[in-house]
Amino acid sequence: MSKKWALFIACALVAAIALYSAGLSVLQTVNERTFTVRVTDKLRVSYGHLWNTHKYLIFTMDDATDTVQVFENTDSAPRLKFNSSDFFARIQVGKTYTFTTIGLRLPFLSLYRNIIDMELVEEVD
Repeated sequence: MSKKWALFIACALVAAIALYSAGLSVLQTVNERTFTVRVTDKLRVSYGHLWNTHKYLIFTMDDATDTVQVFENTDSAPRLKFNSSDFFARIQVGKTYTFTTIGLRLPFLSLYRNIIDMELVEEVD
């Protein structure tokens, strides 16, 4: 293979990766939806080798449809959300919330909808 073809393939590969990453970033900041769910568990997940980064996972149950959903709670610069730790501290297991989320749930990429706003649902006795 000539050097020109190798350079072309390398550049095409870098461009494809950049477009893929940019596309995922855009998808994760749009698609706003609202869910009313009961929180069944919550977890802080640490990852990353260079920096100790983390995200919060919120496990829920939609009692109306009997479906399980997992959401993430991370900061979002495009949505000016920089208080995910405060959100995590306020979320209580066993309580029902209305979550406003952005993004998509793509299990094969381990992507979750991100909670950008929440409201505790008052329970009626």
